[in-house]
Amino acid sequence: MRLVFSFFVLCLLFTSCAKEFVPQRVNEVNQNEVILPTDDPNGRSGEVRATFLSSKHQFAFSESNMSSTTFRVSYVTTAQNFDIFKWVFEGGYPSSGVGSSTTVSGTTIIQGSLDDPESAGDIAVLIEYPEGFGRYDVTHAVANSTDFDVNSKKKFVSYEYIDDLQVRSQNTTLTSGWENPQEGWFSSVTSTSTFASCENSMIGYYQSSPGFEEQPAQLTKGFSNFGTRPKNLVFEYKMDFLILPATNEERKRIALGYTPVLSGSSSFTIEPTELWSDSSLDVTEFRQVIIPLPLIPDFRISFTKYPSELNTQGVERYPFNVCVRNIKIIPANEN
Repeated sequence: MRLVFSFFVLCLLFTSCAKEFVPQRVNEVNQNEVILPTDDPNGRSGEVRATFLSSKHQFAFSESNMSSTTFRVSYVTTAQNFDIFKWVFEGGYPSSGVGSSTTVSGTTIIQGSLDDPESAGDIAVLIEYPEGFGRYDVTHAVANSTDFDVNSKKKFVSYEYIDDLQVRSQNTTLTSGWENPQEGWFSSVTSTSTFASCENSMIGYYQSSPGFEEQPAQLTKGFSNFGTRPKNLVFEYKMDFLILPATNEERKRIALGYTPVLSGSSSFTIEPTELWSDSSLDVTEFRQVIIPLPLIPDFRISFTKYPSELNTQGVERYPFNVCVRNIKIIPANEN
């Protein structure tokens, strides 16, 4: 009996002295790495929130020859009741001298205190992004003697390609835009005709141009200086059938091609590689497609509309239109 009582007392002492294990959340660990309360007895105390405002932070371009454009974004804290602060800008650099800043691997950290005349003014900063094309994180953190807060915004700043859907035609004087060798495509953005089912789209027309009845209608465009960082082509498409086939055929209806443009390749022809195609009948509403592009700065992209089979009069049995819109080239998500 004495042995059992001793064992019970030993267990009681052990459980009362052992500290309860509380797992720490990942976001708490990350926040602790950014900023902590100052524990200053003379500092402010109470709740803080790391809120801030910025100028325009989402940029787009439509030129297929991308230049390395530097753009600027201004930031100002709207936090209250704090003593110290910190900014973390991925891909950004201060446009002028700041009180205390360090830059490592393209990420700039600016920190300061309201009690320090040299750094207090950095609660508002102007940041330059010289790399252009990309998406960049922004973090703002504040703390006082008893509390802290971290506000991280993933991919807050962006600079991306958005196509203007210009299609060259024999009837226009466009010197840029998508090349249209079979004259089988037109743009509803610039056309005087209305096409309600495919607004704001490039349209592969159901009726082929004379002399091209049995040939695929291709739309192609060159892109250059897009760097070697991971990127995705994003677009929306649908097929508008005038006569719907009774059964789903295996005939290809629309395909996406990709051709790398390599230095010294002018002496031979590089055939386009097919990245994606569709032959289904059920795409009557717009669908989004996301295609990873190879890590090559100069390339050509082509959309090809394939004809339906012809009847004995040389007319397509199941004519349809292809509509392509919202074409973008965006940085791929990088973990």
